[in-house]
Amino acid sequence: MIRILIAALLAIVLQFSASAEQDQRSAMIQKLYEFTQDVLTEKLTPVRGGSKAKALGCYLGSKDDVQFRSGYKDVEPRTQCEWAYDLNQFILSNGGGWDNFQKYSKEAPVSSGDATSILNESIRSYAGGKDPKDAWDRAHVPYDKQAAFADKWWKNNSRAYSSAVVPPKDWWLHDAVLDGNNIWTRYEMINRKGSSDYVMWRDAELAKLLKKQ
Repeated sequence: MIRILIAALLAIVLQFSASAEQDQRSAMIQKLYEFTQDVLTEKLTPVRGGSKAKALGCYLGSKDDVQFRSGYKDVEPRTQCEWAYDLNQFILSNGGGWDNFQKYSKEAPVSSGDATSILNESIRSYAGGKDPKDAWDRAHVPYDKQAAFADKWWKNNSRAYSSAVVPPKDWWLHDAVLDGNNIWTRYEMINRKGSSDYVMWRDAELAKLLKKQ
């Protein structure tokens, strides 16, 4: 009898937790949607475009800027915001994101030119270019990993993507990864974390993804 009661209580707790998570997800997606559709302040337009004067894309003011050409650009805006939210949750669960970057920076600060830096460079070389102790590397979820998540997500959420053929499907993934990161990090920058350090981290992350790193 006690086991039955415990199981019932556990089921109720899990159901409540799942409902709370879904409510949080829905609320955040609504905020992202309003942010992307804000044509008055245009806080997102400079880096994302989406206007008559500037096509949807990812713009950092460099030669690597991208104008989206895949079917992704035609996806309903709210779906793009759902994608941006879920992508960010995936990145966080894999140790990426600004909050994790700050945590790693406090755990293992590195001063250039000292013995620690030299050791870290050796580790980076041995690990194939990724330093397991460096905050910049640890907080970056590689492009290939994000693209693999994107492939699964869009197969479940878009018939247009599922019916696309290579190379357009590859283009879609690239556009989606860039836009999901761009929407989320720009929202964070405008609303909560607009420090110069955050902007530097954000631009570095997008620069890597633009180059599929």
